[in-house]
Amino acid sequence: MASGSTFRPAKTGQHATQQARLQAYRPIVKLLHWLIAFLVLGQFVVALLMPKIGRATVPEPLINLHFSLGVLILVLMAIRALLRVLNPVLLDMPERPVWERWVAIATHRAFYFILLVGPFLGWASASAHKLPVNVFGLFVLPNIAAPKAAWALAAGDIHSLFMWILLALIGLHIAGALYHCLFLHDHILQRMLPVRGK
Repeated sequence: MASGSTFRPAKTGQHATQQARLQAYRPIVKLLHWLIAFLVLGQFVVALLMPKIGRATVPEPLINLHFSLGVLILVLMAIRALLRVLNPVLLDMPERPVWERWVAIATHRAFYFILLVGPFLGWASASAHKLPVNVFGLFVLPNIAAPKAAWALAAGDIHSLFMWILLALIGLHIAGALYHCLFLHDHILQRMLPVRGK
């Protein structure tokens, strides 16, 4: 590996192997990617429409839907994280600048962290506000914090901050994918599309 802002081109055989690994997303991974993306988009819409949660807030349909979608996203993200551990896939092109590779890796890890930790912060906040986490009317999660617990109320504030950070990361992620597709033409975006282009 060279020092500086770029990596030396890989040898022909190694490069071919890396290219194959870069395009190795399995159908289940693609399905989870797009399903989670649409659920997160729906979650943002619900969050904007539902009433602000405070001391006197009572459970209502949009709040229950927000809780339910959060639990579903958490479960799907846990499955995706497990699949990634079992089947690692390269995130980036080896010939890209170092800073671009680090941004890609950091963004990817931030997505996992926020979407795995964020729901627990929201769950703690719900418990502190005495709001049951009713999951699609099928079952109710147990409380993980005492009513008005200071740490859980703070967790709710962090949860909200995480969602704004997540929104910014989504914008960065989309911009990066379009940049690779429209300007670099390196098939980074195509490997995550339902039907991979040639």
